[in-house]
Amino acid sequence: MTTWTRRAAMAGAAALAGAGTAEAQKRFPVLGDPAKAFDTPALRNNRMARAFREPPAGLAVPAVNVERRDGVAPLKLQPGLTLVSLWAPWCAPCLHELGDLAMLQEKFGGRNFRILPILTAPREPITAAEAGFVLKKHKAGVFAPVIDRGPDSKGLFQALSVRETPNGPARPGLPCNLLVAADGTVLARQFGAPMNGMVQGTGEGGKVTAADVAKIGTLWAAPDGEALMKALSRGEIAGGSAARSRPLVS
Repeated sequence: MTTWTRRAAMAGAAALAGAGTAEAQKRFPVLGDPAKAFDTPALRNNRMARAFREPPAGLAVPAVNVERRDGVAPLKLQPGLTLVSLWAPWCAPCLHELGDLAMLQEKFGGRNFRILPILTAPREPITAAEAGFVLKKHKAGVFAPVIDRGPDSKGLFQALSVRETPNGPARPGLPCNLLVAADGTVLARQFGAPMNGMVQGTGEGGKVTAADVAKIGTLWAAPDGEALMKALSRGEIAGGSAARSRPLVS
């Protein structure tokens, strides 16, 4: 393991111990209107669907370059729907949900729907090989590493993850998951790893540990998460014609 990966693993483990607490939920409550794309009879009572908000008007994936194992090239989206998951090695909730997203990709990914994690806003330089190591470590090796190589490697972070906060100015944040049509239009947006219940701390003094978080798991792996992914794989969203737009060519 390289020095970089050791530091990233230690930072992720330390931060994960505090993820999912009630205090974190109070700092970043869910703001905004429910996503119109999920206003269907099958999804109106779906907890995972309710975690998605209506994006700002006109929000779309910008033209950026991304790095994959075979080099750097413009980002292109495939036909159909894509769940773009923005993550970073320093974001413990991101790392926690990657394994669940990988499971859902294997189960529901196909020609008309797929999950695309993109590493953005790293705090230190990172290679595709190092990003691949992080994915495998968190049981998400099904995903090939894709790294934002936009301005300062923060192009997608700055363009897509800025949200309103209850106290202070709007700011970018991770994890950020975006349902995107083939033309790059963002149809729905969700922040944070949604936990499948309240996390109870079992550490010293009631401190939340990484094991406590893992025990609860995320809504992605719950029945509501699977139901949402099944609907997306079938194109069952409100205004579904957007999913058949032309592919984005950056």
